[in-house]
Amino acid sequence: MKKSRAERITLWVVFVVFFLYGLSLVMPLVWTFINSFKTNRDFFEDIWGLPEKLLTENYRSAFQLEVGRTNLAGMFLNSVILVVGCTFASVFVSTLCAYVVSKFKFKGRSIIYTVAIATMLIPTVGTLTATYKLMVSTGLYNTYIGIIILCSGGFGMNFILIYGYFKSISWSYAESAMIDGASDFRVFLQIMLPQIKPALIAVSIISAINYWNDYFTPYMYLRAHPTVAVGLQSIVNQMTSQSDWPRLFAAMIVSIIPVMILFIVFQKTIMENTVAGGLKG
Repeated sequence: MKKSRAERITLWVVFVVFFLYGLSLVMPLVWTFINSFKTNRDFFEDIWGLPEKLLTENYRSAFQLEVGRTNLAGMFLNSVILVVGCTFASVFVSTLCAYVVSKFKFKGRSIIYTVAIATMLIPTVGTLTATYKLMVSTGLYNTYIGIIILCSGGFGMNFILIYGYFKSISWSYAESAMIDGASDFRVFLQIMLPQIKPALIAVSIISAINYWNDYFTPYMYLRAHPTVAVGLQSIVNQMTSQSDWPRLFAAMIVSIIPVMILFIVFQKTIMENTVAGGLKG
């Protein structure tokens, strides 16, 4: 269909605006990456110029930066442990809750869904004191398992997205399996879960990225084991006081590589299934 001149002009204006916006997001990352290969002297001589030679020493020394007794490699390990544990716990529990609320009829299930949405509007700061006291009293403070338990709530955005997918699946599949003698748990694992596999992958990737970037939770409840997000703030303070910007930039680039790889590899899956899940819900 041929567009009018006004429509073409509007499309070009929108394109230019979004192009400039995208450029504003990419340029700081490119600038940081380029300067991470410079010596400190080259950086201060020309912060916008290209490095005379690629200095990879900044990346090797970045892994030797320490916060307390933990270096950057140790922070990576802490982050990986939390990302894997928290992602599995949160997605699994959210999937169980979404399955029960969407597929089983009982009194109050509509209220549960409403409450799940309403709780997303309540700021967590109000429960911070009680949560901190609970973690200390139960001995879960400064432990990996404590953070994993803290992240294993059944409600939130994961619940809403997965709930939408379960609602779109016909219950006849489960009924057929139950006639053949399958238990409720077997129906859940072998019949229902495979049908929402793309949604689970998308939700898991989003959760993993969020947990990798999470600063507040590890900072409050896991001070003895700094993650990349927590440790990087201390590294920023150290490097700025020493004016060692290239090494700081190298540490920053290293810290964002995992989430960039995850998003680049799974961006199509994330976009297709989160949008579809929202529409189906």
